Amino acid sequence: MEGRESSYFEKKGKVQVFRLFDSLRFSRNFAFVKIFLKIINIHPDLVHLQYSTIPNGRYGGLLGESLFILFLLLKIVRIPLYITFHSLWLPDQAEERIYEKTRKKFLSKLAKWYLKIFTYIFSRFPQKLFLLVNIRGSRLTQEFCRVYNIPHSNVKEEIHGAWVEKTPSGSEIKKSNRMICLGVMNPSKGYEFTIKAMKQVLKKFPESSLIIAGSAPPTNYDEGRTYIETLCNIVKEYRLSNSVFIEDRYLSDDEFNEYLRTSAIVLLSYSRTVGGSGIMHKAMSYKIPIIATGSGLHFEELSEFISIVPPRNVDALASEIIKILGSEKYRTTLVKNYERYISEKDWSVVTKDIFNEYIKKANLMA
Repeated sequence: MEGRESSYFEKKGKVQVFRLFDSLRFSRNFAFVKIFLKIINIHPDLVHLQYSTIPNGRYGGLLGESLFILFLLLKIVRIPLYITFHSLWLPDQAEERIYEKTRKKFLSKLAKWYLKIFTYIFSRFPQKLFLLVNIRGSRLTQEFCRVYNIPHSNVKEEIHGAWVEKTPSGSEIKKSNRMICLGVMNPSKGYEFTIKAMKQVLKKFPESSLIIAGSAPPTNYDEGRTYIETLCNIVKEYRLSNSVFIEDRYLSDDEFNEYLRTSAIVLLSYSRTVGGSGIMHKAMSYKIPIIATGSGLHFEELSEFISIVPPRNVDALASEIIKILGSEKYRTTLVKNYERYISEKDWSVVTKDIFNEYIKKANLMA
């Protein structure tokens, strides 16, 4: 564990960082055996794996089948295993994604059932399975356990943490009507609907603008490049070149934070959501209004905190943007909701909760 999330553990004198592997090369040269030997050399009380369901061979195999060998080796030497699922793909989402990419129904149906079988087997290895969610008692947790037939007793919800920023908030410095979309460029982001919504927004607020900044993901670079070209073509088609700007480049942390901090609205117009949003939590900490789409339970469960509009709905998205830009009272109400949400989910609270789970396990092993 590295970064600010580890600060609680550092205070306890419990954190040591070991770079065990490059995840993009996990399957090469029997890397899982080398990792196992390194783990044995460290003599840990338990191993906690952070896992994302990404169908690109990152962990060996299609979804991470090579990990099964590592899990079996850990089981043989009786080292307890914890796993955190960072992305919670449901079978129907996988089917939609594969069909979107291949346009082949057979492959999309196969992907759906393969994910169900893989996740069922995968979830049987850890002694504790953490699911990364936004709120406790999440409906997403219930649905995930039901679909994959995972015993609820073996699952613990890990709340996506957020940092309360000490720098000046967006509410203190925002004067422009600039909207922002940030992150890797892929079709699930739904940025095309945001661009189209700007046509309506500009009629009401002609001085407003939209920046879409990010780069194609290295794991699906060609798809990302094609998507960026599609977005640029939509901007030209709608004659929005003076108001909508696409920055096809990697953003440094400082640039990323500055874009968020100085924006009028952060737009999360995703057509599919399978994981928690760091952008959303960062925007909340800066007190910047957020509009997200109901594209998955990760966002839908936050309807009492953030503005939610139907996915792929240009009119609804445009209407909500106009509502926020036109009403300071409405904007202030949204920001107050963020303060309540953030106060309950500071990373120091989240990591303390994880640490307590480690202590429970250590006490049982003693």
